[in-house]
Amino acid sequence: MSGAAAAATAVGAATATPALAATTGTSPGIGHFSSYPFSLGVASGDPLPDSVILWTRIAPEPLVIGSGMPDRPVPVHWQVADDEAFTEIVREGEIFARPENNHAVHVDVRGLRPDRWYFYRFRCGSELSPVGRTRTLPAPGASVASFTVTHLSCQNWAVGYFTALRYMAEDSIDLALHLGDYIYEGAISGPVRDGADVPDAIRAACHSVDEYRLRYSLYKTDPDLQAAHAAYPWAIVWDDHEVSNDYAGGVDHGPAQLARRTAGYKAWWENTPTRVDPPVGADERIYRRFAVGSLVQFDLLDSREYRIGDNDPLVSKLGDEQEAWLIDGINAYDTTWNVAAVGQQLGGVNANSPTRNRIYKAYYDRSVAPVILAGDLHWTIASDALLAIPDASSPIVGEQFIVTSITSTGDGPGSQATKDGWMKFPWVKYVDGYRGYIRSTFTPSGVYSTQRDVRFVTRPNAPVWDAQNFFIDPKKPGIQLA
Repeated sequence: MSGAAAAATAVGAATATPALAATTGTSPGIGHFSSYPFSLGVASGDPLPDSVILWTRIAPEPLVIGSGMPDRPVPVHWQVADDEAFTEIVREGEIFARPENNHAVHVDVRGLRPDRWYFYRFRCGSELSPVGRTRTLPAPGASVASFTVTHLSCQNWAVGYFTALRYMAEDSIDLALHLGDYIYEGAISGPVRDGADVPDAIRAACHSVDEYRLRYSLYKTDPDLQAAHAAYPWAIVWDDHEVSNDYAGGVDHGPAQLARRTAGYKAWWENTPTRVDPPVGADERIYRRFAVGSLVQFDLLDSREYRIGDNDPLVSKLGDEQEAWLIDGINAYDTTWNVAAVGQQLGGVNANSPTRNRIYKAYYDRSVAPVILAGDLHWTIASDALLAIPDASSPIVGEQFIVTSITSTGDGPGSQATKDGWMKFPWVKYVDGYRGYIRSTFTPSGVYSTQRDVRFVTRPNAPVWDAQNFFIDPKKPGIQLA
């Protein structure tokens, strides 16, 4: 746990005090802001049965370096309540937003009740933040009737509107799993989003920490992204564009690439509601595990930091340590379902992968049928997880859902020839080239998933529809179209 989060935990355990008010006064040392300081919204993440991380960043001028903030710590008050009107406050405290973290805060709120929805907000000076909604997980081993997650990836701001996130915010979801490419680091050229005015400093390709911070600010000013973050907690991992396209972290690319990785990891940590510790230079462990009562175990994986090669028979694509952690923890919780969520799939849809073969065999040997959630491809591909792809006669180990992008690649439906190419493999059950997300409800009797698509992203206000439903039977591995 970070020092700031630890301090917040101690404050959060204090006795609740009267309701937070938007007063005309200011906190000590803080005057009135040049603009609304909560311009980037609020978020929560990485819930546990008794805890959740609350996030915000104080940014009255989000699109300039330093966000218009003084070079000193700023006190931020936070509250958690049972009700949206904040008449029943259950935890509150104060934390400092520090300049070395770009005035972001991560509050580790402890002592919450399991399997509960809460409301939260912040105050800085005389200003109140928007209200966010979050929840805790069920207690370990508790019986759970259902739990709904969405998984999403690849939200390129310059390519289109985050309309899918608006619909996602309105959906009945308990937890969002963002599987990478939260930002895109490359140069932004040409007109974007109806000619929005993007400063040159933000259009430049990201290399320094300030450039990555500005790129996150641009993305996080999006109202649909803010709405989805405020609706429920998220658990986030990265893929490649949080640093640079197709980077492989386990390969030494020299000091320039390591410096870029250091900057990218720092900005990622500052701008996500994550429970993981801050990075140390170019290193940060983000793979982690949690369970939803007796229903689902989730393993969140890092597809980039330890990566050396895709098809090395001896060296893991996940890094040897992370692969061992995953395999050793397959039975960490006694749950009906076991989910592995990763930015990029463990191996190609139709290609042999030694790393994937070892991992799938470990699941198979333990009689555990995993549900694999992945992103990266900008296509939805729902397929059976075979023990030895591309051997179509090998046993079905579990299921894999690769989710399409939020905007990347632009409007669907994608190339029919590409779709036909995927569908010729018998283990591939469904392919979709529109933009959108997948919602999955886990129950003891089955997993019910839906691909939700938006008609276009290059214009605002696209309609949404349920493109395909899926079902997974806990007694029979494999995806069924419903």
